[in-house]
Amino acid sequence: MQLSTLLNVQYILGWFADQAERPAEGLRRLGQELELFPEVEDYSQWPPSTPIPKPVVLWHGLGDNFNSSGMHKVATIFESLHPDIYVHSVQLAEDPASDEQKSFVGDANEQLDIVCKQLSKVPQLRQGFDIVGFSQGGVFARALVERCSSISVSNLITFGAPHNGVSELPMCKDANDWLCKNRNEVLKKSVWFDNVQKYIIPAQYFRTPKDYSSYLKYSNFLADINNERTEVNITYKRNLSKLSKFVMVTFDDDTTLIPKDSAGFQDIDAETDAIIPFEQTIIYTRDLLGLQSLHSLGKIDFYSIEGDHMQIPESFLVMIGVKYIGSYW
Repeated sequence: MQLSTLLNVQYILGWFADQAERPAEGLRRLGQELELFPEVEDYSQWPPSTPIPKPVVLWHGLGDNFNSSGMHKVATIFESLHPDIYVHSVQLAEDPASDEQKSFVGDANEQLDIVCKQLSKVPQLRQGFDIVGFSQGGVFARALVERCSSISVSNLITFGAPHNGVSELPMCKDANDWLCKNRNEVLKKSVWFDNVQKYIIPAQYFRTPKDYSSYLKYSNFLADINNERTEVNITYKRNLSKLSKFVMVTFDDDTTLIPKDSAGFQDIDAETDAIIPFEQTIIYTRDLLGLQSLHSLGKIDFYSIEGDHMQIPESFLVMIGVKYIGSYW
C-alpha cells in the first residue's frame, strides 16, 4: 500500500538524517509540521542523553496469531519509527497454529489471567508500555488494563474492537451460503448456554440490547469488564482512568464487527435500533469505567478508516506510531 507523502517511514527517518547536525532544531520543525508533539520551549534537552523508547505490546485478533505477517508488519513499522523500541506480541501458545486456535476457543477470563502474569514477568515491560489491540485483541487489551494491576499502560490503542460487544455474528461472505447462515442461527440461539459462554471466545463478548437481561445474567466476560452489573468493580474504573490516552479506531464499512459503532464504545437503542452516541451511553453517563473522566481531560481520541474490518493503510499505522507509540521515558 502506498504511504502518504507526509506520513511515511522514509520521510520521518530521512528528516532526522538530514537534521543530524542540528537535532534540536530538526525535532522542533518536525514537531511543528506534523503537529504531533506538545509545545516545548527548549528542545535542546530533547531527546534525553540516553533515550529509550517506551515498549509496545501488540494483541492480535480472532483467527490471527502472534507470528502472522500482519503482526510482523505492524512491528516493523513501529521499529522503523523508533529504533531500539521493544515490541512484544501477546501469545497464548508457543506455536502459531495453537495460538490462533486459542483466539477461537477457551475462557476469556483465564486467558487474560495468563497474559497478565506473562507480561508482568517481562523485564522490558516492568516500567510500563503502550498496547495496541486489533479487533478482538482490542477489547482484551482494555480488559487487561482494567484487571491487571501489576502492569502499567500509558496509551491504549484499539482497532475495530467490540467494546460494546457484537449483536450479530459476522456476515456470511456468500449471501447464498445457507450452511453459514444456519450455523450462525444455531450459535445465536445457544449463545447464553454456559458451555458456550465459557468455551467459544466470540460468544463471550456477544451483547444485544434486545435481550439485555440475559446478557447481564449469563455473559461470562463482557458484562463484567464493562461494569454493567449491579455491583461495580471500582478497580476497573481506577485502572482505566490511569491511561494517558485511549484511542478507538472504527471502520466505516465494517461487515465483521456488527454493529461497527461498538468500536467507538457506542450503543444501540433496543426499540429503534438507532445508534446511541458515545456520550449518551449508560457506561459513559454513569461513568462506570471512568470514560467520562478520561474524555473530559482530553484523553480519548476517535478515528475512523474508510474500508472494511482491519483494512488499515500503512500511512495510518505510521501516524499512530508517531503520535502514540515510542515516547521517551
